[in-house]
Amino acid sequence: MNTFSKRAIWLAVNSDEYGDWLVEIAQEHTRLARELIVNKHLTDENKEIFAARIEQLRKERDSILRQFEGR
Repeated sequence: MNTFSKRAIWLAVNSDEYGDWLVEIAQEHTRLARELIVNKHLTDENKEIFAARIEQLRKERDSILRQFEGR
């Protein structure tokens, strides 16, 4: 798990270029994680698909936040 400074997060979320995108990433990640927890009827295949998508979203988020670290 990457740890980013509060400043980097604040700058990224408030940037015109990435702010909305970060919110969309967070919303999708939350929706998928909730579905994994709540929906007991998901197949193992769907669970793997959801987990892979969550990992992809984390990588996208981290890539964006890395750009703002140290500013």
